Amino acid sequence: MRKTKPTIGKNKKEVLQSMKKSACFCVSLILLLCSACGNTETSITTIEENQENSQASEEVLSIQNMEVIPQDKLIYSNLDSEASMTEVRDTLIKAGIGTNHIDTVLNWVTDYNNSMRECPSFTLVGDFITADKMLVDYGEYPPMSTQWYKRNNRNYHDVICRIVAYELNRDNISVGEVIKEENFDCWDENTAWLYTDGDILFGRDAVEGEHKAYVPFPLIDWSKDTQAEYFTLFNPIPVTEQCSEQEMFDAIQKKWNEQEILFKEDAFSLITFWTQSGNRICASHAATLLEIDNGEYLLFEKTNPESPYAASRFSSIDKVKQYLYNMMNLDYSRYNDKIGTYIILQNNKLF
Repeated sequence: MRKTKPTIGKNKKEVLQSMKKSACFCVSLILLLCSACGNTETSITTIEENQENSQASEEVLSIQNMEVIPQDKLIYSNLDSEASMTEVRDTLIKAGIGTNHIDTVLNWVTDYNNSMRECPSFTLVGDFITADKMLVDYGEYPPMSTQWYKRNNRNYHDVICRIVAYELNRDNISVGEVIKEENFDCWDENTAWLYTDGDILFGRDAVEGEHKAYVPFPLIDWSKDTQAEYFTLFNPIPVTEQCSEQEMFDAIQKKWNEQEILFKEDAFSLITFWTQSGNRICASHAATLLEIDNGEYLLFEKTNPESPYAASRFSSIDKVKQYLYNMMNLDYSRYNDKIGTYIILQNNKLF
């Protein structure tokens, strides 16, 4: 669920790279992309305040990596009905997200559902339903990738979780010092963690012996400044190998301070699930969390590079974390891998 090239989780670089080469349509996919602990979130509102409350953050980090066992059922929708689309749109508007961003994302949802409704890997859910457990298995990548490229002879990737989450949250995120375009971590097919992000935003030149060149996702229209802010926020961050949760958190704080990345406090927030690959960490999954009525929450996400969009309801932060962990663990276990050290952030705070 949630990385992009070279993979979405620990040493999934090699796994996904192998899948890409063996898939019918050579899709560059990464499990990430696309989930924290309980109600012990700190009162930090800026990166600097987080640093002043390091003791509190250590206490939170000490329970970040508990393995969560599914105990409840999931209420969710893939927005494949007019009623669910209207309900989710109204909820996003009520939370304060700009209608221009909401309509952009919901156009992506409609485009995806129209293309993937006949995919053999899953059945798109319209109105909200209750699943048997706290996760949804959308299946393997190859059938999804085949269906995506087959439909309308498409020759571009669908958007991924980070792009969806950023589009909804971008008005609440400011970036003071953007990185240069040549430093975006999307250019090298063999080493770039955000290679698929680059496919979606820029397209690729044709490669001899392979299918036609990718073209950029046609329903996205970001300026150069927005692209630079996006890669500044999500570019991988160097760390020591096998770093601790605290080291992971400190590295993110340090990098975001250097780039002057700040978040507004609002009824909606950016959720990022950070994992490590070698000597770098990255937001392997991203989503948008909304506080709704009666102390409940709605999590909106693109679940994986080629799998469906989902809006899921939760009665507590604990259950949001449980779901995110379960979905990420499903991706890793599919390839006999483990998540390893991870942290989940809500904007710039520990979840």
